[in-house]
Amino acid sequence: MKKKNPLTLYLLADGARPDVFKRLLEEGRLPNIQREILEKGTFRTATSCFPTTTGPAYLPMLYGGFPGTLDVPGIRWFDKKEFRRKRFGKFAARTYVGPEAGYFSDDVKAGNPCIHELFDRPFNIFSMLTKGVPEANDLGAKGKAWMYFRAHYFFVHQPVDEEAHKRMMAGLDLDPEFFFVVFPCIDWNSHHFHPEHEETIKSYEYLDFSVGQVVEKLKKLGRWEETLLIITSDHGLTQTHTHLDLADFLRSKGLKTLAHPNIFTLSPDAAVMISGNSFGSIHLLKNGSDDILRGDEVQAAMGIEVFEALIARPEVDFVAWRGVENEYWVASEQGRARILQQGGLMYEPVTGDPFGFGKMDRPLNHQEALAATFDSKYPDALVQIEQLFSSRRAGDLVVSANPGYDLRDFWEIPEHHGSHGSLHREHMMVPFLYNQQGWDDRPARTVDIFNTILKWMGKEEREASEGRALC
Repeated sequence: MKKKNPLTLYLLADGARPDVFKRLLEEGRLPNIQREILEKGTFRTATSCFPTTTGPAYLPMLYGGFPGTLDVPGIRWFDKKEFRRKRFGKFAARTYVGPEAGYFSDDVKAGNPCIHELFDRPFNIFSMLTKGVPEANDLGAKGKAWMYFRAHYFFVHQPVDEEAHKRMMAGLDLDPEFFFVVFPCIDWNSHHFHPEHEETIKSYEYLDFSVGQVVEKLKKLGRWEETLLIITSDHGLTQTHTHLDLADFLRSKGLKTLAHPNIFTLSPDAAVMISGNSFGSIHLLKNGSDDILRGDEVQAAMGIEVFEALIARPEVDFVAWRGVENEYWVASEQGRARILQQGGLMYEPVTGDPFGFGKMDRPLNHQEALAATFDSKYPDALVQIEQLFSSRRAGDLVVSANPGYDLRDFWEIPEHHGSHGSLHREHMMVPFLYNQQGWDDRPARTVDIFNTILKWMGKEEREASEGRALC
């Protein structure tokens, strides 16, 4: 039967971990979510994307594509070609941490519609991706800059989630069709304390309170039976005890390095862009070219000794770079392996097995590659490496940190005690809850949610999306 007045209400619990969610549900600390969503709905997990960082990790859900494919491969990125063309052009070095967040929607590769553009009455609260949302429907815009500044520097986090809830409750009276609401405090408290600190747990409990209130209101409005309510996260987090500043590491090895906030470095040898603090992108500039480096060119441009010293650092889990056409390399202390795209993705240990997959010599499509790695230490690694390096802004070399460590130190104010961004399982896996049953139970990605929403709402799916509908 066709739905008369369907609504998708999407609650993004930024930074929520599936294991913490599950434990709190088992302990009875999330009673509203248990009663209103899960008694007739579903709790499962899904993979996010690489890098697992706020902003770029919203792209799969809101655009149906991965960060590399959409040319926004980090919360900070660098474009070597644009840097050579116009040294201080706004498209040379970007950070969405601050005023440049306003560029985010415009930076997404042209021709990819935001899900907001596909609905007549889209609403948004606190997402930086607002393309297609009428100004009057962007309910989080008013006062957001001050609220986020106050939360970040004075640790006044919870009022932001409370404001998200308040504005969402008011917005439900405006007959929304699609409503995307960000609750940022789980992420903020995880960074400031750690992912399982009691202050972080309180943010999960406030989300549960909000769910109870919003479902009660939807029932009064007569809309609950035709509402798809989704709760997910964009990434997980791990507790951080040690920082390696990747830019300072390169400087200590004699490479003059550009990195935020010091982006006006003259004649740099390298540029370092950090996302989520556990992901780093290194752009090598010493040869004066704007070409993307491949294969042995990467080690030669960095210096073999510097390259090997970086891999040997305890903070570094692995590094990855482009090989020849349709080839990618991964290296760690466990040795080197390569990923091949030859009618599908394959994985070949060469001098070692950094991902622990063993030899995978049968070409796998994207869904098969996910299924083969979903339960591993590096879920969806083959697809995520491929998509990331499809963007020239991804850098010549990317670095993924080990859990417990990250890649930014002095300039991360205040100090972070929790980090994300890596390809490690604890960062890649996110909770995925919805008030429906009977959907496809195949291994899922957050990028599948885009077409799932469109299909559930009775709209045409986007064939260009990198995800497939689950319903």
